[in-house]
Amino acid sequence: MDAQRPIYLNHAAASWPKPPGVVEAVAAALRRPPEDPGRSPGDGADADVALRGRRALAALLGVPDPARIALTAGATHALNLAILGLAPRLTRVVTTVTEHNSVLRPLWRLRRSAGIDLEVVGLGADGGLDREAWTRALARPADLAVLNHASNVTGRVNPVAECFAAARAAGARTLLDAAQTMGRVPVRPLELQADLVAFPGHKGLWGPPGTGGLWVAPGIELEQVLVGGTGVRGLSEAHPPDMPLRLEAGTPDTPAVAGLVAGLEWLVAAGAGLARQAEAALRRLRDGLRAIPAARVVDPAEAPRVGVLSLRLAGWEVDEAAFVLRESFGIVTRAGLHCAPLLHPALGTAPEGTLRLSVSGLTTEADVDAALAALRRMAR
Repeated sequence: MDAQRPIYLNHAAASWPKPPGVVEAVAAALRRPPEDPGRSPGDGADADVALRGRRALAALLGVPDPARIALTAGATHALNLAILGLAPRLTRVVTTVTEHNSVLRPLWRLRRSAGIDLEVVGLGADGGLDREAWTRALARPADLAVLNHASNVTGRVNPVAECFAAARAAGARTLLDAAQTMGRVPVRPLELQADLVAFPGHKGLWGPPGTGGLWVAPGIELEQVLVGGTGVRGLSEAHPPDMPLRLEAGTPDTPAVAGLVAGLEWLVAAGAGLARQAEAALRRLRDGLRAIPAARVVDPAEAPRVGVLSLRLAGWEVDEAAFVLRESFGIVTRAGLHCAPLLHPALGTAPEGTLRLSVSGLTTEADVDAALAALRRMAR
């Protein structure tokens, strides 16, 4: 194996290698003289790349107005903009144990600082979200319901449309964390009954780190968490109120957005075959692990999933197993809690967490077979 080219099974954290054109787009943007739309003269390339990005994202989301998408520094940034932007109107929020700290920490902060009533729904007997408990939690009025589309620990896809329908009936706004699904499975907020969708650019959209976005449904005006320079309306004491500038302040990271656009264009050109290959890789991995008695897959039930799998290997601490896979076999995985602290007690994997393997449409049969062979050797 080429030591410079590891087998990469950590796509839940970030996609790699980046597709052709992504690195080149970032470099090309850096080579151009800096230009901020509305602030300095130029050839319009930087303004055009942001518009192209919003249009491509709107098409992917199936929404009509690209201006309703704020470009952010990632899903964490987007989730904070959404939650803290709704904060003045929040008294009661419903969420789940499957959430990432990017959701939980802003909500815990509001519980401490503003005294919001926060109800966290657990898992059912089948290992998925307890739908009856979700329904009970929304039997009384709520202001916000937050749900991830798919778990970054188990890969299980949540029944978002059903859950958000119940939330809307309770009077709640609905916020979807699409960190693990955007670009990998359809994320259509109008079908999912989502009022806000937060997503990263560096995972399923194949862009560089530090990119992402927040879609905000028409009629929702978030309080501005960040204000400052925009290059327009400079004499006004107030930050511009119109989307997308309403949620964008400061100098944009145009090179990163250029890379995101290149990743999006490659994703669209690759088509459905990319998703089929990711599904095949995950199926091959799950099937192969069944033949390793020492490997216990976390949440083994048959259910809709993205390309994420967690396991425990008998006789190994998860961080030690990840280290050996990387150093001895050249296989990159991830070990620990994966920033989902409430899910592990529910799964029985606390406090250590899991060894997580995550695939993509670029994961080959040879990659999966190499990982299985390594785990078989370690299990002896």
